[in-house]
Amino acid sequence: MKITRVETFPLEPRFKGDGYAMSMGRQTVLYHRLLRLTADDGTVGIGEFVRPPTWSVAEIEAIEDDCLPALQGLDLADLPALLAKWREGEKRLQYVVAGIDLAMLDMMGRALGLPVSSLLGGARARDCPEYLSLSCEAPEVMADIVRAQNQSFDVVQAKLGSDTLDNDLDRVRAVLEAMRPDQMLLADFNGALAPDDAIRALPEIDDARVMWEEPCDDYDDGLVVARGIKAPVMLDQCLRDLPTYMRAIQDRAAAALVIKSDSIGGLSVGRTVRDACAAAGIRVRIDGWWAGQVAGAGALHLAIGAPPEMLISSIDLTDPIDTDRAMISRPEPGRVCAAPGPGLGIIPKDLFPAGQ
Repeated sequence: MKITRVETFPLEPRFKGDGYAMSMGRQTVLYHRLLRLTADDGTVGIGEFVRPPTWSVAEIEAIEDDCLPALQGLDLADLPALLAKWREGEKRLQYVVAGIDLAMLDMMGRALGLPVSSLLGGARARDCPEYLSLSCEAPEVMADIVRAQNQSFDVVQAKLGSDTLDNDLDRVRAVLEAMRPDQMLLADFNGALAPDDAIRALPEIDDARVMWEEPCDDYDDGLVVARGIKAPVMLDQCLRDLPTYMRAIQDRAAAALVIKSDSIGGLSVGRTVRDACAAAGIRVRIDGWWAGQVAGAGALHLAIGAPPEMLISSIDLTDPIDTDRAMISRPEPGRVCAAPGPGLGIIPKDLFPAGQ
C-alpha cells in the first residue's frame, strides 16, 4: 500500500461556556488540525495534530507542513521507520509524529479489519473508568459541580495553579468536602509549584483520598516532591520523552504516571510506556491534551489495553469542547471507550467538510 493523497483540515471548536482554566491559562478555542491519508487501494487513515496550549500554533503547523510532503508516495510499510527517525528530533516534532502515527495505525486497522487497540497489543477491557475534570474556578463552583455529578465518577481531577497557593488549598478542601468517602481526588497543579513550596504546603491537607498531580514542571523537581511528602504524587507533562518515562519507572518515586501519547510521538510509543508501567507494577492514567474525537478515540484505544487493576482512569478528551463526539462511546455513567469499528472506528460523515 502506497500513500497517494495527504490532506489536512482545520479543527477549531470552541470550549463550552467561559472555557477551561488551569495554571497554563484559560483555553477558549482548540487549534488543532485533522489529517487524512489515502492509499492507492482507497484505504483511508485519519489522525489529529494536537497542539497543547503551551506551544505556538504557527510554529507547530510549519513543522507539520515540512513533514507531510515526505508521506506522498511512501509505502505504508516504510512509514514506521520514518516516524522513528523523526522521533529523534526536537520536542515540537513529537506532536507532528503523533498525528501521523495515529493516521498510520488507523489505516492499518482499516486495511486489516481490526481496531487500533488490537494493533497496540489487544484490549484487556471493554471500556475504561472515566474521571471528572474540573476547570480551575472558585472553590464553591468546583464543589457544586462535584455534588451535581457525584454518583457518576470514582475519580475527580481538580485543576489548580491559576492564582495563589492558598486559594488552591481552599479549592482542594472545598472539592474534598463535596466528594464521597470512596472517591479519589487528583489535585493537579500542571507544574505551577516550586519544590520547596510544594513540600511546605501540600502536607497541610491530610486526606487519604488526595493524590497530588504534577506539582512541578521539571521531572527532577517532581521527584524531589514525591520523595519529600507522605502523600502520593502523580507525574504528568514533566515526562517529556520516552527516556524520562523509563527513568521515572526505574526511580519508582511517583505513585502513578500519566501517559499522554501525543506528547511523546504517538500511540506506538505510548504502548511501550503503558506496557513498561504494567510490568513494573506502576499505576497509570491514560489520556492526552483536550482534543477532537479522533485523538480522543486514539487515547481510549490505548487505555483499554492497560491492565484494569493498573488503570486509574481515562477520559473523553472532547468533554469540555463544543464538538461532535460520535467516535466516543459511554456505555454507562462513569465508563468510556472508543466507538466500535475497524481502525479508530467508523468515520463520521460530517468529520470533514462537505464534498471532501
